[in-house]
Amino acid sequence: MESPAKKVSVAYGIYLGVALILITVLAYAFDLALFTKWWFGILIILFTIIMGGFAASKAKKASTELFSFKKAFGSYFLTIFIGTFIGLLFSFLLFNVVDPAASETLTELTMESTRSMMERFGAPEDQINEALRNMQDNNQFSLVNQLKGYAFQLVLYALLGLIVSLIVREKEQVNV
Repeated sequence: MESPAKKVSVAYGIYLGVALILITVLAYAFDLALFTKWWFGILIILFTIIMGGFAASKAKKASTELFSFKKAFGSYFLTIFIGTFIGLLFSFLLFNVVDPAASETLTELTMESTRSMMERFGAPEDQINEALRNMQDNNQFSLVNQLKGYAFQLVLYALLGLIVSLIVREKEQVNV
């Protein structure tokens, strides 16, 4: 039988996935350039971590036993894993099946953003050109690159989840 904490984590993972789809659709509909803004990425990361923490907190309330660090981290990570995977699938379909031209536009916008950032940091022109050539040659929306990005995201979220799990866990009562 599935534990109540796991049920909560799966449900919140689905909620997170739906929310990430909505954010992607809104950014896609209003302005593709949002995907290239550093603050937009930070907001999505913060939103995802908050949802994971909220799910772990709800799972703690639903749990009938001591909610250890391991259980807190498992609840957090399961939520993140499911939600971001749903978001990944949607983004892959959107930019590879539904509207491949949007991925080309987004690549161009990303290249412009990268050029201006590298120029602000005083990078040499040959280094800038090399970076832009690499971006052009590597389709960031390919399945392999999407999966690499997903793996990197999971590592980042797992590291941040360690902190969230320390906050959410229940400490074992020691009777002296």
